[in-house]
Amino acid sequence: MKSTKIKINDNGAVHVPRNVRMGIAEIAELFEIFYQVAKKNIRSIEELGICIGDQSMSGTVKGAKIFSDYYGLDMIIAIAFRVQSPKTYAFRRWILNKVMKNDIATTLVLPSQKALLN
Repeated sequence: MKSTKIKINDNGAVHVPRNVRMGIAEIAELFEIFYQVAKKNIRSIEELGICIGDQSMSGTVKGAKIFSDYYGLDMIIAIAFRVQSPKTYAFRRWILNKVMKNDIATTLVLPSQKALLN
């Protein structure tokens, strides 16, 4: 089975697999933060409705609420922008590089495609 965990090297290189699924402990280990900090921020993000976990796998029932045991890239990105650590900084930098690279490609390609169509 392919890896579903994000990896961040000590030099800041980030590897993100196609289908990311990580538990709270794995997210805390990835960003080098305490488990309770990761859990508190995940619960806060879920309560705000920003994103939710992967409820197709498994979950934990607590009262009338169901909390997912695994989370996807959307939750990991949200946590990266809420928590401060060297690993979250490297991950945010990776996200911004991906966005800027795609934005520049779109900016350069779309006008040339329109010119060819006219």
